[in-house]
Amino acid sequence: MWEKVLLFVRLWCIIILSFIILTVRRIFMINFLNTAAQIVAAKSTISPDQKDLGAGTVASVVITGIVVVFIGLVLLILLVSIYGKIFDVINGRAARKAEEAKKAAEAAKAVAKPEPIKAAAPVVEDGIEEETVAVIMAAISAMSSAEGKKLVLKSVKTAKPQRPAWSTAGIIDNTRPF
Repeated sequence: MWEKVLLFVRLWCIIILSFIILTVRRIFMINFLNTAAQIVAAKSTISPDQKDLGAGTVASVVITGIVVVFIGLVLLILLVSIYGKIFDVINGRAARKAEEAKKAAEAAKAVAKPEPIKAAAPVVEDGIEEETVAVIMAAISAMSSAEGKKLVLKSVKTAKPQRPAWSTAGIIDNTRPF
């Protein structure tokens, strides 16, 4: 159950982060387009001697861009590490609960030892040989010991055919998919 909850929380975190990133990107794109439109509109008013930007202006723009990118990266790293710690706490709680449940189950298993099942003799229909019943009981015993369960044979009856073999073959032949 906790796996589904964690998956749901992670999915919503991704959706919210994507929405925030797209919103911030849209805001910056709108500002960039407005600035670009202003530059294009003001292009005719800039004189040829003002077109060259100074080294100080270029350096400040580059440094500002790099600082903004690294601040964004640091914030993303902090956000991811906080999510990791939150999920570690949630997983730790789930692990402790599972361990407590396991200990309680072991204690209950140690206290309540199962009583041996006394199997009554199976009801056998007339016409079925004792050797056939013995083989069926041996097969059930082998299966139950492999699975760790105790299965009991209650009755043995002959199976009554639902329809003749030729009728079944005709139905299979006529209803076969193309």
